[in-house]
Amino acid sequence: MDDIDELDMHEAQLRMKLYDEYRDAVKVFTFYVETELRAYLANEVECVPENGPGGLFFKVTLTDVWIYEAERLNRFVPEVVVYSVNDVHVQRLRDDEA
Repeated sequence: MDDIDELDMHEAQLRMKLYDEYRDAVKVFTFYVETELRAYLANEVECVPENGPGGLFFKVTLTDVWIYEAERLNRFVPEVVVYSVNDVHVQRLRDDEA
């Protein structure tokens, strides 16, 4: 096996580990949020359209967050603020009030 095959295998293992962690984490979060750059799980989401000098953008504030990113050492963070000029997709995963 050459170095490229080992690197591909290592990356595949990291992706599978991340997916397994996601599958466990999704059970305890209320929202799935996807931006152009990455995906998040969060328990609170506030998405506010803002007008700026360059036009419309979205300010998305996430609370109690899990970040879907393999390279991060700590994927659980208390708050994330994202600014996006592109689409932001927010999906409710479950309804706690039901």
